[in-house]
Amino acid sequence: MKETNFKGADMLHNIFRIIMVVVSWATLLLYPKSQFKHFFPVTLFVTGLVAILLLLSSPYRLWKVSGGLASKIINDLSFTLGPFLVANLWVFRLSYGSIWQYLGINLVMDYLLAYPVSRVFKKWNIYQLDRLKPFYFFSVIYFFALSAYGFQYFFRFHQKE
Repeated sequence: MKETNFKGADMLHNIFRIIMVVVSWATLLLYPKSQFKHFFPVTLFVTGLVAILLLLSSPYRLWKVSGGLASKIINDLSFTLGPFLVANLWVFRLSYGSIWQYLGINLVMDYLLAYPVSRVFKKWNIYQLDRLKPFYFFSVIYFFALSAYGFQYFFRFHQKE
């Protein structure tokens, strides 16, 4: 990935990351509290799966982030604790109970992230997929979605209403 010496680019990336997190979490003002309690455990579960992927990303060079380790950590946290976490809550809220709707929404969202969004972020020098090619990235995150649905399906039998 092309490195830039322009410090303003790092500032713009950080502003973008902050906006991503704030806008994501702001949407939760419209999220029903009872649903939040119901779907937060599965969201933590799938976020944990993503955290494992993030830990593996450096030693296996799955993707590159411009800047050093601090930039990578900030980038990973802003995506994971911002749009990823919040999107999972919304997807469960809007589709749980209909496996086909859940699978369809995740299919579209994961495809968009793996292909066009990753291309745009590469162009903006935010991150670039390296050894983890778009098809494999899509496959991994879609598998995470399937795992999350399974987790929620079995978890609901042990939840007290």
